[in-house]
Amino acid sequence: MNETSSQAPGAAAVAGKGPGPLSGVRVIEFTALIAGPSAARYLSDHGAEVIKIERFPDGDVSRQTSRQGRKRSAMFVQHNGGKKGLCLDLTRPEGLQIARDLICKADVVVEAFTPGVMKKLGLGYEDLKALNPRIILCSISGFGQTGPNAHRPGYAHIAHSMTGWLAIQFLHRDPPEVPRGPGVAIADVMAGITAFGAISAALFRRERTGEGEWLDVALFDSLFVANDDSVQGCLIDGQVKPAYHAVHKTLDGYVTANVGPDFRAWQNICAAMGRPELLKDERFCSLAAVQANQQEATQVLAQWLGTLTSEQADRILTEHHVVVGVVKTMPEAIRQPQVLDRHLIKRVEDPELGPIDVINSAVKYRHSDVGVRGPAPLLGQHNAQVLRDLLGYDEARIAALQGAGILRQQS
Repeated sequence: MNETSSQAPGAAAVAGKGPGPLSGVRVIEFTALIAGPSAARYLSDHGAEVIKIERFPDGDVSRQTSRQGRKRSAMFVQHNGGKKGLCLDLTRPEGLQIARDLICKADVVVEAFTPGVMKKLGLGYEDLKALNPRIILCSISGFGQTGPNAHRPGYAHIAHSMTGWLAIQFLHRDPPEVPRGPGVAIADVMAGITAFGAISAALFRRERTGEGEWLDVALFDSLFVANDDSVQGCLIDGQVKPAYHAVHKTLDGYVTANVGPDFRAWQNICAAMGRPELLKDERFCSLAAVQANQQEATQVLAQWLGTLTSEQADRILTEHHVVVGVVKTMPEAIRQPQVLDRHLIKRVEDPELGPIDVINSAVKYRHSDVGVRGPAPLLGQHNAQVLRDLLGYDEARIAALQGAGILRQQS
C-alpha cells in the first residue's frame, strides 16, 4: 500500500499471504482445546511460524471431542489454522530431545499443561532458559501457577462459574434466573487474547533488553478482569448493580436498542417514533427524568418496536442516529455484508474438507499483512518437514523415529 494512500487499513486485500508484524518469530506450542491454541493462532496470523506439538498418539483432544458429527472438528480447524503440526511422544527420551532441539531454535514457547507438568518433563522455565536464554515461555492454565487453586483443572465453564460472570448474567437479575452456559467459551477466548498481548509485549521488551520472560496467564484471571463495571462496583460498595441491554420483540424477530446513554439518544428515539410530545412529559423531559423512569421509557420504545419488522426498526432508528442492532441467527450473522467486506472469513484449502471458509483475523493493519495463513494441520503432517528443514535430520533418521513409535502421522 502506498504511504500516501487514504484507504483504510486492510481494505485492499484479504490478509494472510505477505509478511506480518511477527514475521521471523518462531513459536513452539504445547497446548490443546481453545485458550492456548487461540493464542498461538493469533501469533500465526501475525506472521509467526508456529510449530504445534501434539500429545502422542491422538493429538489435540479437540480433534475428536468437538467434531459433533462433522468430518473435522470446527474448534480444531478454527484455532489451529496456519500452523505446522508435529505429533511426538514426550515420554520417550528421543521425543523429548526433539522438543528441546526445537526450543533451542525458538523465540516463544506456549504451553497449557497443569502447573508443574512442564517442570516434570524437564521443560520448566529454568530448563528452557538454560537451553535458550532469550526464550519467552507463556504458561496458560485454569487458575495460574500460584494460589490455592493452582493445581485444580480449569476450563472455561469453571471460570464462568467462579468469577461471578454467570451470577451477573443470571443470579443478579430481578427475578433471578437459573444459570446456564453461554454457548461460547468466553474465558478461553479472553485467556487467548490476554496471552497474545502478553507475548507480544514480552517480545518487544526482549528487543530492548535481550532478556527472555515467563508469562503466567490464567483463564480465571483473564475473565475476572474482563469486566465493565459490575465487579468494580461491588469492590467499591459491596453492591451488585449489573446493567442489561434491552432486547425487544419485533413482528418477525428481535432488535436491541437502549433509551440512553444520553438525552440526545432519547430525543432521537422520540423523533424516530414520531412522538415529539414525549419530550414535554415530565417523566421524559430531561436526562435525569428518563433515568428515573427508565423502565417506562423502555416500555414505550418496546411497544413501538413491536409494530415493526426488524428491518423497519433497524432502518428507521439508524436514520435517526439511534444505536440499534438486529438479533441475527448464526447463519445470518456469518454471511452479512459487514463480515464479508471486513474479510472476517477467508477461504482456505483444507487437507480433508477441501475449500472451506474459516474465521479470519479481527485486526487490520495499514502496513502489515495479518490473517489466517493456511488450514489447520493433519496430525503429524509436518513431522518430516520440520525435522529435516529445521533440525537437519536425514530421511533415515526420521524413518527410524517413525518406526520406533516416537512420531505419529495421520495416514
